[in-house]
Amino acid sequence: MPYQVAFVEKHSSAELTHAGDVDADEITASRLELAACANTHLASGAVINILDAEITANPVEIIDNVEGLLRDFKFNAKLAFVARPEAQATVSMIVATVAHKSGYKVGQFEDLEVARCWIEKDPASAKTCGCEPGH
Repeated sequence: MPYQVAFVEKHSSAELTHAGDVDADEITASRLELAACANTHLASGAVINILDAEITANPVEIIDNVEGLLRDFKFNAKLAFVARPEAQATVSMIVATVAHKSGYKVGQFEDLEVARCWIEKDPASAKTCGCEPGH
C-alpha cells in the first residue's frame, strides 16, 4: 500500500498521495487516514493526488469511498482530485456523481499546485487567480 497522508499547513490541506496500483482496500484505508488528518488539523480541504497511480478499483467502489470520506469529515471541507489528463474522464464522472449527491465542493485538477490554491482560497479569490476546478 504505497500511499502517504500529510497535512500541508501552507495550504491548510490534508493530502493523500497514491502511487502504483491502487485497489479498493487501499482506497478504504487511505480515506480513513485522510479524514482523520483533515479533522485533526481542521483543514480547509483535502487533496487526493493520483498523478502517479493506477486505480484498479471499480468506479462504484471509488464513489462509495469518496462518499464515505465526505461523511467522515467533521466540517464542510473542499475535496480536490489531481489526476493525469488520461484519467480525467473517470475522475469527472466520480466528481460529478459525488458533488451532485453530497452538495460538497468537489473539484478535479491536472496540477497539484492549482488544486492547493483552490483549497485555500474563497470562491471569488479562486476565480481571480485562475485556480478553479478544471483549470
